[in-house]
Amino acid sequence: MRMEISIHRLVALLAISVAGVLVGTGMAGDTYSVVELGALQPDGSSVGRYTDSVGGRVVGNSGFTHGTDTRAFVWSPTGGMRDLGTFPGGDYSEAAGVNDAGAIVGASNTRDTMRGFVWNARDGMRELGPLPGDSASRAFAINNSGEIVGYSSGKLGVRAVIWSAKLEVRSLGTLPGGTYSEAYAINNAGQVVGMSTSSSGTRAFLWTRQDGMVDLGILQGSESCKATRINNAGQVVGSCLLGAGSGAFLWSKEGGMQSLGSLDGTAYASALGINDSGQVVGASDSALGARAFLWTKTGGLQDLNSLIPSTQDVMLVQGVHINSRGQILAIGGVHHDLTHDRQAHIDEGHAGPVHVFLLTPVSSVH
Repeated sequence: MRMEISIHRLVALLAISVAGVLVGTGMAGDTYSVVELGALQPDGSSVGRYTDSVGGRVVGNSGFTHGTDTRAFVWSPTGGMRDLGTFPGGDYSEAAGVNDAGAIVGASNTRDTMRGFVWNARDGMRELGPLPGDSASRAFAINNSGEIVGYSSGKLGVRAVIWSAKLEVRSLGTLPGGTYSEAYAINNAGQVVGMSTSSSGTRAFLWTRQDGMVDLGILQGSESCKATRINNAGQVVGSCLLGAGSGAFLWSKEGGMQSLGSLDGTAYASALGINDSGQVVGASDSALGARAFLWTKTGGLQDLNSLIPSTQDVMLVQGVHINSRGQILAIGGVHHDLTHDRQAHIDEGHAGPVHVFLLTPVSSVH
């Protein structure tokens, strides 16, 4: 149930989805302009995870197509993509979140374990220590106060944790009856969301200092849910397993958990990001394969590929994050060189590189 975005898995998604390219995706719009961020390695892949609203920074990880030589990166409109390196002895790192001050969090391996990090331009990469007695940690998000969330793991299991701005670590515990938890996101009010096992199954949770960890419930027909993001209004998004598929949800204190549906009524959808206006992005199956989506209260679920210029030779398979400016971070591939002959031979080894794309509302670029 971890919120993983694997380069290898996305390559496979693109391989499955390119058949839809050959059929066509219909008339595309010009709601968003598109910038391809590239990769650290020539012909490599990149996965974006978060973009801030102030500096236009994007963070994620980039390596070769099948995930080797993967490094955390930060991208900016003026500086391009920068390798953040690893801890001494490590050969893998990933960046998962950035705040408005430019502090970046993620994880890197060392010679013998995995540790969360916080990085800034002055101090470089600093370690986020695990709970006493644990051996590993990982960070997923940071707010503008410098509070960081993720998990700590060791012989006693895995626990969701929060690090203070002074990098002091605290366990968030689990839901009643649970033995495992992870924290994926934190807003500027210090509210945290993630997933925890419980006596009733795996559940999405909301943690606050006042109430501790609270079960957010489940979608009808589900026994397992996780929350992936929370905005500053306290709205939460995530997904629940539904039989062989999954359903995307939006939760609020007033309305509880509601399903966002899926493209073409298919069996799979996952909500991955929400901004302060309540716009949601994620991924859904469709008749043409995996597609990135945008959900709004007035427009419902829309294929992001229908909202970008038809001149863009791009297939977007996941919408990962949307910031307060309405900019969307999406993952996909360039398909201008695909042919019917190539399609007949596409597999995980020949789907081409996965890249990060930054979509900006057209009205904000004029």
